Order: sequence, then C-alpha cells, then structure tokens
Amino acid sequence: MTAHTFLLRRSSLVAIALGVVQFAGLSSVWAQYGVSPTQTGLFFDDLRSRQKAERAATTSETRDGDVTYDYESGVYRSSESDQMGQRSTDYQAAREVSRPSVRSGSSAFSARTVGDYTNYAGQYASPTGFFAPTYISDPFLNGRRNLKVGPINVGFGLYQGFEYNDNVNRSGTNPTSDFISTTLLNIDANYQITQNNRLSLSTAIGFDHYFNNPELAPYGGGDFVLNVLPGSTLAFDIKAGPVFITVYNRTSVRPAAQNDFALTRNQVFGVMQNDTGIAANWRINSAWTLALNYMHSFADPLQEDSSADPANNPQNFGRTTDSIHGSLSYSPSSTWVAGLEGGITSMKYNGGFNNDGTLSNLGAFFVLPVGNTTYIRLAAGYQNFEFEDIRLDSNGNFPRIADGSLDGLPKTSEDNSDLSDFYYGITISNQLNSRVSQSLSFGRESSLNVTSNYITSDYVNYGMSLIAWKGSRISLSTYYESAQGSGGVYAQDLNQYGVDFHVAHRLSSKATLGFGYHFGRTDTDAVGEFGNRGNFDQHALNFDITYALSPKCNMVLGYRYFVTNVTSGITDDAAFDFNDQDFEQNRIILGFNYNF
Repeated sequence: MTAHTFLLRRSSLVAIALGVVQFAGLSSVWAQYGVSPTQTGLFFDDLRSRQKAERAATTSETRDGDVTYDYESGVYRSSESDQMGQRSTDYQAAREVSRPSVRSGSSAFSARTVGDYTNYAGQYASPTGFFAPTYISDPFLNGRRNLKVGPINVGFGLYQGFEYNDNVNRSGTNPTSDFISTTLLNIDANYQITQNNRLSLSTAIGFDHYFNNPELAPYGGGDFVLNVLPGSTLAFDIKAGPVFITVYNRTSVRPAAQNDFALTRNQVFGVMQNDTGIAANWRINSAWTLALNYMHSFADPLQEDSSADPANNPQNFGRTTDSIHGSLSYSPSSTWVAGLEGGITSMKYNGGFNNDGTLSNLGAFFVLPVGNTTYIRLAAGYQNFEFEDIRLDSNGNFPRIADGSLDGLPKTSEDNSDLSDFYYGITISNQLNSRVSQSLSFGRESSLNVTSNYITSDYVNYGMSLIAWKGSRISLSTYYESAQGSGGVYAQDLNQYGVDFHVAHRLSSKATLGFGYHFGRTDTDAVGEFGNRGNFDQHALNFDITYALSPKCNMVLGYRYFVTNVTSGITDDAAFDFNDQDFEQNRIILGFNYNF
C-alpha cells in the first residue's frame, strides 16, 4: 500500500476520544459476532462468566435465591462447593504460536475469520473472552489489582519492546529493515459504586514507532501507530433482582487483512472498530434463563490506497452493523443445559464494492459435563444471509472500469449470492489427568468475506497441553479447513492445514525458556475471473528466554523466523514470477514487563 492517509470519520473521533477518557479517567469477540452462530453463542457464555465474577467480587451476601452460573461446566448451581465437569483451558497456550499478536510471527489466517475486524483472524478461537484484551502485557498480573486509588482498584502492567526486523515490507526481492518500538499499557480497573453496581475498565493500549521507515507501518503512515487491542472494554454492570445487566463499549485499533492470506504488506490495512451494546441475563426461575444482547458496531479502515482499483481500496471494507441476539437455556437439574439461540444482524458497507445485507440464524445447543473431567458443547441450526443485488448497467452487465490501463476491472465484487444453509459446531474438552488436557472442535458455518458476500467453511481443530517433566509445559495444536467463496469475480476455494508446537521449560525460579514452531499449507483454486490460484507453505520459528529481574519486573529476549514459500503460481500472467512472492523475515525482540 502506498500514499497512506490516516482517515477518520466523526464517529471514529468520538470513539478515540472515549478511549482517551477511559485511559485518563481510570474510571474480545471471537470471529464475527452476529454472523458466526457458534461464536455468537460463546458470547453469552462469556457474559455469564463475567457476571459470575462480578458477583463473586462483592463481599455482601445475597438473599434472593440466586444461583451461580459456572462458565467452566456451563451449568447453574446453588453452591460454589459443587464440582462438575470443567472445560480445560491449558491447551490454549498452543494457540499463541499461530496468532499474529505481539509476540508471534505466523500469518496462518483462517478463511472463516478474515472478514472479522474485531479479533486477530488466526486459525484458532481466541483464548480470552469478549470483555478482555487478546494480549495481556504482564503475564504475571493474572487479573490482580495492585493499586487502590480511593474506592477504585487498579492493576497496571507495562510492556516495552524493541525489535529489529530485517524485512518489514515482506518482500522477496527488495527487503527493507527497521527498528520498531512497541509500548503497551495494560489496565484492569474497577469501581464498586454500590453493592449491585460496578464500573470496570480492561484495556491494552499503546504505540508502535518505526524509527527508519514509518511509511512501512501497517497503517497510519506516521511516527507513532496507535494500538488498542481487541477486547478493550469500558463496562457498567448492574444487578436488578434476578437480572444482570452489562452496558459496554469496546474499542480496537489494529491491522486487518483484505484477503485470506496476507502474504505481503500491501494486503494489510488498519481498521478501527467500536462496539457499543447492552446485554442482560435473566434467571427466570430455577430451570430457565434468558440472555439478550443488542450491539451497534462500526468498522473504519484507517487509510486509503492510491490505486484506482476498487478491490485494493480498504475503504470499501468499512461497515456498520446492528445486531440483536438471544439465548434461552433450560437446566432443570443443574447437570446439563439445553437451549435455543438466534438473532438478526443488519449490515451496511461504507463503499459500493461489497453488498449490504441482513444476516440471521436460529439454532439449538446442548451442554453436557461428563464427570469432573470432560465438557461437551453441541450447537446446530440454520443460517440465512440476504444481500442487496448489485445494479447492472444498461446492457445487463456488472459495471466495469473504462479508464485507460484499468479497462475491464470490476467496480464491485460482482457477487449476488444469498445463503440458506445449515451450521453446526461441536467442542469436546477433556482433562485426561493432572498432566494432560486436550480439546477437539469441528463444525461448519458461513461468515462474511471481504472479496465476496460470504464464505462457507468446514473445519476441525485439535489442541493438547501436557506437563512432561517438572517445570515443563508442552502444547500441540493442529487445524484443517476447507472453504468456498460464495461467488463473484474474486471468489476462490481453498484447503489449508497446519500444526503448531510450543515447549516451555522453567530453568529456575527466575528463568524460563520457550521454543515454538508453526507449519501451514494452503492450496487455492480460483473460481471467479480475478480469483487467486496457487499454493504456498509457511514456516515460523520462535525462541524466548524470560528472566525475572525482580518480583515486579521480567525481561524477555526473543527471536522470530518466518518464511513463505509459494509452491505454484498465484496468477495467470506469464510475465509474473510467483517466486517473487517468496520471502523470509527475521525478528529479534527485547521486551520488558513491569507490574506496578
């Protein structure tokens, strides 16, 4: 991308101002909330988990017959001492290897999440919830508050990183190196206004600075690039009898990809997303619970490409959505949960490249804890996407550009496809023993795409975490995905699979070593006239040593190696050498975490 311009509409400025107020006053979705039904269902799990935590944070006893929702087992119970099946989260450490977050380097994007601007579009679901940033700057903070300012409890964690990157522009022919500074301040604060009213803030906010080539930053094109990590939330929690209400505002500023792969820098653009909503969880009686959520969300790309090709203009991917979704659950014995879930989303794009539409889904779910070691969640139902048709010209054809060298380029995605299809998602988590935990998830669903109306994916993920010896933690995860674009001139089908491995060993009470490896293979077939066609492999290595300088401060020295190898051409242009898309990247990172 060239000639970056930092473009913000008025609503963006308002949201940034709100973020500044959140930061100064101290007063994360999974893929495509409102579009992906299995992921939208997890929002309500996270909401109930949040409300359980908020209730536990108060010191006063309640006398209205409330029960506690146990997020780990997915059931309600009347006593904290009851032990039921739990969903292990240890395996999720393996996911960090493949996510393009602060400390990793892989670009293993999932096709079903590339249209989601709220979270990093990695192959695996985010291990953090809707109301928490995807990256915590201080790994030892663990949600503890370390300061008290009057009635406000505040936890601070500061991360300062310095990086040398020998190929910032991800070029196979003309790599450019740079030094990059990353500063992140993690804030976890709350104010218990009354027994039943609580104001809280959770965010990770900071800046990147490119010393030599600021124009090569993923977005912004200036000396300082703002980062507000997904999940940064200002929330007000209210308890009114049997009803828990959360009013929230989430803001993120981060890179996004305009295709499924992000092989090169010019396929990445900056985006700001703001989600404002109100959610309620009502325990109707001992067996029935109703949860509802309304959310207004907008996404603003932060730059514009100088190319006249609409497919290369990030502004076309900005959009506004309004969603209302609900979940009605039934748990008569507090050992299993069954229910209905569904909702509707209205979506409007800023530009005319993609189609506005109305997205809806309706389905059922079932949660079954098996003893104390296994958790099973099943969800299935129906998705319906209806998009507005693209206007044809007087000859009955899709509009094309007629401007010299750009003759014949599409002005739109040329996709008038609607969706009427089933979805399902199954997750099985198991704590095999005190040393081994594992999780398997697989399913089928459709979600938004950026170069066609939608994309339909069949996927399977498996993750395992084990303690092989004293002081160790070994994580292994693998994925497979088969995805088909809905149509249009840019549509493509793909199959991709990969594996992620990470091992950490605690050398002493102060030092820990970590090593990780990622391999991913993607095979694509063009369906539309301008669709990409080609196959490529990706390898990523990372190595870290962490040393505790003091009880409050630790230092991290890391190395990242990332390589993309295009194994067959991604274009029909005979003058184009697909080997030019191959590139290698080395990164050396020195980071400091401080817990105030």
